[in-house]
Amino acid sequence: MLNWLKEKMRVRNDAQRRRAGGIHGNTWDIVDREWDEAKLRARERYLVLLKTAISDVLDPAQSEDRYYRLIDCFVNLLVADYGFFFHWDEGRKQAALAASTRILDRPVSEIVLRAEQSSLAAAILQSEQMLALDGLLNPNDAAYATLLGGLAQPVKSAIHVPLIAQGYKLGIVVLAFNASRPFGPDELLQLREAADQIALALRVTHQETEIQKRLLEVNTLAQIGNALSESERVGLQSVLQLIVESARELIPPIEQAVIHLFDNEEQVLIPEALIGYENSEEGKRKMRIGEGVAGQALETKQLIHIPDVNSDPRFIRLNPNSKIRSLIVLPIISGAERLGALSIQSGIPNAFTGEHNRLLSALGAQAAIAIENAHLIENTKQALKEAHALYRVAQGVAASLDPDEVMKDTVDLLQKNFGYHYTQVFVADPDTGNFIMRAGSGPIGATLKEQGYSLLPGEGIVGYTAETGTAFFTNNVNEILSYERHPLLPDTKSELAMPVRIGDEVLGLLDIHQAPPKRLTQRDVQLVSAAADQLAIALQKAALYEDLQIALQQEKAIRNQMVQNERLAVMGRLLASVSHELNNPLQAIQNALFLLKEEKGISQQGRQDLDIVLAESERMAGMIGRLRDTYRPTQAHEFHPTQINDLIMDVHALIATHLRHNQIAFEFHPDETLPAIPALSDQLRQVVLNLMVNAMEAMPNGGILRAFTQYIPESGEVTLTMSDTGTGIHETVLPHIFDAFVTDKEKGTGLGLTITYDIVAKHRGRIVAANNDDGGATFRVWLPLENRELL
Repeated sequence: MLNWLKEKMRVRNDAQRRRAGGIHGNTWDIVDREWDEAKLRARERYLVLLKTAISDVLDPAQSEDRYYRLIDCFVNLLVADYGFFFHWDEGRKQAALAASTRILDRPVSEIVLRAEQSSLAAAILQSEQMLALDGLLNPNDAAYATLLGGLAQPVKSAIHVPLIAQGYKLGIVVLAFNASRPFGPDELLQLREAADQIALALRVTHQETEIQKRLLEVNTLAQIGNALSESERVGLQSVLQLIVESARELIPPIEQAVIHLFDNEEQVLIPEALIGYENSEEGKRKMRIGEGVAGQALETKQLIHIPDVNSDPRFIRLNPNSKIRSLIVLPIISGAERLGALSIQSGIPNAFTGEHNRLLSALGAQAAIAIENAHLIENTKQALKEAHALYRVAQGVAASLDPDEVMKDTVDLLQKNFGYHYTQVFVADPDTGNFIMRAGSGPIGATLKEQGYSLLPGEGIVGYTAETGTAFFTNNVNEILSYERHPLLPDTKSELAMPVRIGDEVLGLLDIHQAPPKRLTQRDVQLVSAAADQLAIALQKAALYEDLQIALQQEKAIRNQMVQNERLAVMGRLLASVSHELNNPLQAIQNALFLLKEEKGISQQGRQDLDIVLAESERMAGMIGRLRDTYRPTQAHEFHPTQINDLIMDVHALIATHLRHNQIAFEFHPDETLPAIPALSDQLRQVVLNLMVNAMEAMPNGGILRAFTQYIPESGEVTLTMSDTGTGIHETVLPHIFDAFVTDKEKGTGLGLTITYDIVAKHRGRIVAANNDDGGATFRVWLPLENRELL
């Protein structure tokens, strides 16, 4: 179709021909009329094309073909061979092909101008002037300054028309001609007028589109905000899924989107919400910080926008079938804390713009709030759970004063309340220095305790913690060279050892095991530390209680001993007084008997009876003498080195016949290294005799009497033990066995053990009595090796 300029040339040529034929007068009026009519027709055609173009640009139904219809209008105006529209990205200072009337060898979306071509586009837009080029012959010539490059060769003429409205740079229309094409001033003026009108219409559509985008953005962010307010109810995963779905709605080029959450413990990104990966594993894998574009963005804490992955070395294509061509990755940051990354992708190069970066940043801010809210809620719930669990642990361990029960309660409560795979408590053995497992959770703990499970100093994580005195934990025990895996704990992957201490004193070690998929965290360190503190207080309390019980028992024993000593002292004074009073008349009786024995005329029977009376009176005098010796004050020089083994042998020789008659076997197990002790030998002999006679009387039907001696160098003492297989001591009598006149024998006086106790006490020793588990009773005497202050 001819334009108005061609029409004008045709009319002028017709007029010249008529003038040459002699046509004059009114004929020229006809020519002028035809000329004016041609101008009107051309103007009308121009206005129709312009109106159609503006209508197409403003028609929302034509939004997909808007740019094509725009350039079609310009092509028709100048009857160009080709038309192109390059969209201008002010943020990136880059021009990209948006529409073309020529069929190209690649998609329009893949065509982005090179840097020098974008510079030319920027200059045209900056000048706001059209650039007409005619007579282009060689694309390699410097004069071949066109945006077309290899899009429309060979091109002989071209004109660049900037579309600018209200200072907003929309892009550039390029019309290309295969033949040389001059451009007249009227033609350029009309083209400028059309460009201004179409640019204004295009700006209006852009503004409407922008308003719609803003409304959609506001509504979307409001929906996300509502979801955030209910994040405790709907959950973090649902909120993040809403964000990636909203991203696709706000940014149409998105084909795939994913939100990764950052695991600070493992230092990895874990996909939490995604779209567009229904038939692909890409985007679903974990990645370490610094790995992949998402890992790089999170490491640098900077947004990464890659217009074309084929020309950017930061993108490494792990999947050869991947169709990704452009992407944006936004790190999700809160202050200095890394929370995750939001990634969007498209199979079209240059699919995303600076505006998309802004929208993604807004969504990233919402994601950061969602993640922080979730962390806060989770931390609050976990803190409440831990506080409740710690309260139960403290309540459990406080309910017992038995150290073993306290440790067992602790390991069981930790495993039950915090889901640990296995927990145990070690305590150092003061003799060997090894660490003995005193309590373990569950059946495994019971088995290990029964086996006497222990660790050498420095062995494993527990031994290392004991040496350093500081907590230690790992989520990969296989990386610890000193780790020793027990066959009963094959699943352990994480381990935490925590000293149980009060001040600088280490009371034990709390050992925590965890199995996959669970892991130990720094929060577990704090939790177990609190539990270890509770355990330390409970153990200290139990130890104090045990010490208190021992002190009370010792105080009671001392008090009983003081009472016993007082009784013995009273009885001693009484016996000394009685023996003194008996001694005087006894001597008179003895003297009378001696005189009577000298008398003549006494029958043989009378003399025999008199000898018996004399013998009994001498025995009574000896007994009174021994009582006086026992309860009279003694001096240090009266103590002489005495061998206990010899005393036992002497006493046994004295009563051997009685033992044999009573069918009692005697076993003596002497300590050959037993040293002599300072003692009153006669009195100790009396002690041995009393104990042996007591044992003999307790076995009326026969039995075994065993005697043991032992040297204890640590305490500087020797021990004498007498054990029988008799009837034992009655329960009501045992606590008062050494009291005077206390006995369970039918004919006993209850003084023999009292005198024995007193003799032992005089030697600064001690004596105890106990019933044997298998029958009979045992008396044990401790005597010091050195002279101590005498009673």
